Amino acid sequence: MSFLTPLFLLGVAGIAIPVIVHLIQRERKNVVAFPSLMFVQRIPYQSVRRRRIRHWYLLLLRIAAIILIVAAFARPFLPQRAAAAVAAVGGNKELVVLLDRSASMGYGDRFQRAQEAARSAVSSIGMNDKATLVLFDRDTEEAVRATSDRGRLEAAIRDAKVSASGTRFGPALKFAEGVLTRSTLQRREAVLISDFQKTGWSGGEDLHFAKNMTLTTVPIADEKTSNISVPSVAFQRSEFSGKELIRVTAGVANKGLPAGDVKVSLEVDGHELESQNVSVAGNASTSVSFQPFPLIESTARGIIRAGTDAMPADNTFNFIVTPSQSISVLVIDSGARTDAEGSSYHLLKALSIGNNPAFKVDTLPAGRVTPEQLERRAVVILNDAVVPPGLAGGELKRFVERGGGLLVAFGEHSGGSNTESDLLPGTLGQTVDRLDARGGTIGTRDFSHKVFEIFKAQRSGDFSRVRVFRYRSLTPGKDDRVIASYDDGAVAAAERKIGGGRAIVPQ
Repeated sequence: MSFLTPLFLLGVAGIAIPVIVHLIQRERKNVVAFPSLMFVQRIPYQSVRRRRIRHWYLLLLRIAAIILIVAAFARPFLPQRAAAAVAAVGGNKELVVLLDRSASMGYGDRFQRAQEAARSAVSSIGMNDKATLVLFDRDTEEAVRATSDRGRLEAAIRDAKVSASGTRFGPALKFAEGVLTRSTLQRREAVLISDFQKTGWSGGEDLHFAKNMTLTTVPIADEKTSNISVPSVAFQRSEFSGKELIRVTAGVANKGLPAGDVKVSLEVDGHELESQNVSVAGNASTSVSFQPFPLIESTARGIIRAGTDAMPADNTFNFIVTPSQSISVLVIDSGARTDAEGSSYHLLKALSIGNNPAFKVDTLPAGRVTPEQLERRAVVILNDAVVPPGLAGGELKRFVERGGGLLVAFGEHSGGSNTESDLLPGTLGQTVDRLDARGGTIGTRDFSHKVFEIFKAQRSGDFSRVRVFRYRSLTPGKDDRVIASYDDGAVAAAERKIGGGRAIVPQ
């Protein structure tokens, strides 16, 4: 027998209390009234019976009560082997063996010990018993259905492998509960073999093993562990002398005892470029930044290695780096402004903010654009400009049909027929002037569209603060999509799909 809280056994010392009470209890005396004591000699009163225990049965009952109270607080229980021996009282047995194969079981020899415990559990079944082997990590797999064939069970245990997933106890225990509930055998037992990672139990599992079911846990863990891992890697890109430089920053985590002088190295295409030694406190993490390296080939394969321990699977992080894919944008403006800022100054500043992905922007006046300049472009922006003469004859339409994007922004230099009518998502109307009404605001947005999807969450942009004082009216066609409207119901932005591309007109 063992105790969950053995320190309470110190309370057994309390049995001295009834013994002391029995020894010091005073004997009652009969008081006799006497007129005077002046002629009586004073003799000290002594009682031998007062120093002896008279009520032995009462004393033993009191001592037994104290012992039982102390034992109840110490919470005695039978060890697993003794419990199994007590449970093995007649009747055939239905056994479910739950073997944890999650990634943490790959630490040291944990999984080998778990397999040995599973074989030990299977060896207890007899000819008329049945056993089911269940392998679980985040998912649950029935490896061997209820059988009395020990050979099949032991072979499945031997072939089991550690996975790369986390642990979830709920589904595995639910599966075992279902197997035992459907069983018709007298004895129903489940054996759970795991290292019992606390993250595997969410607390919301609704499990109710019946009174005639027995669940035995077999912990496979180590008291003191140190596990270094590389959970994440971040990249920062830059350019120097026409070459793209990659700076790698690796996150290093320690789940266990403090670790010092941990070597963290960066390898690219089989060559170690740099290594650093770091110290990581227990149950803490840090980061390591390496010097930038040039991306020479089209693809670079790299590995981050951090330390050595009993679980080498998470000590490395493999990655592949490819050249950055910038979006090529051609901005066509009227060329009316020749100063340093230019008519597309604010548009270029807005496009330069993005870096994931980055925009590669070229700006040309409408009169200098040729069809060759549309090659390898992703987006063409007509910024207050007419259709370039060099793109007449359907060149711009063919660009959109091949998958290109067209953004048309109207202004003072756009003219009445800014672009080919079959490219616009609707029919242009007159200019709407709202100067007297302190301007208009954006009323409705289509958050399912990619343009506004990023603003779907709360506090991600307040369009009501933007005031628009002048815009062109636009009547969309039946196949065109309105993605934004003003507060007066006028179209603020519309889209038309043309072949593999699309044209958008913001007002």
